[in-house]
This record gives sequence, C-alpha cells and structure tokens, in this order.
Amino acid sequence: MVFIKDFEITTGKNSLDNITASVNEAIKESGILNGIAVVETAHSTAGILMISAYGKEILDDIVKEMRRIIPARINFSHQDAPEDSAGHIKSALFGSSVSLIVKEGKLLCEGKQDVYFAEYDGPRNRTYSVCVNGEKEG
Repeated sequence: MVFIKDFEITTGKNSLDNITASVNEAIKESGILNGIAVVETAHSTAGILMISAYGKEILDDIVKEMRRIIPARINFSHQDAPEDSAGHIKSALFGSSVSLIVKEGKLLCEGKQDVYFAEYDGPRNRTYSVCVNGEKEG
C-alpha cells in the first residue's frame, strides 16, 4: 500500500520548522503498520532534515553553522540573490528528503530525532509531501 499526503508550510528566513507531527499524522492516516515514510520537498532552496529532539540550542547551532559554512554572498556564479544562491548549495549538500522507518505504526526514531523543514532562503510559502509505503493494519 502506498499513501501520499501533501502539506503546506509558511517559513521564516533561514528557519528550521519541526514537521514531525504532520509526518505522524500522515502515518496514522495511512493505516500502515510497518514500512517506510519518505518526506520530501521539491523546492530548490529548502530541505528536509533529521535533527536531535533534545533542545532548541541544537537548532540554533545548526542554522549558525550552515550560514558560516555557506554564507550568503554576491560572488556566486549563479546570482538571483545572495540568500537564494547559498540556499541552492545548502539544499544540494544537506538534501531535500529523508527516509524513515515505520514500526508498529510509529516512527522508529520517535523521541530521539525529529523531522524538520529547513528553509535556506525565505520567508516563503512552501510545500512538502509524506509518502508512506508498507503493510497496512489488519
């Protein structure tokens, strides 16, 4: 069985938004007990990340470090805007999807890691999809 659900999100500038609840919502709605959930965004200046569920400080450190490693600057060959150009590189390096194990109707990583929508430009109205594939209950 394959189940796909689309979501919309309004992001901030260079933000990380916890979307774990919507991933769990899709899993529950799918009725799939054991399988794989893939979370993906099709935007080229955004991504999907798995991050430790322990504290906002981790999120702050990740955003700061990403901006340090790949700063917005005006000397990229591709130049729409400094944040946009840097966003394309961040998306390519950090990825636009994650695959998650679903076991007994729940995320295997539940309580240890959360799923985040990463905005590398923004603020923007964005979309992401959750595809759940596996054995249905009953």
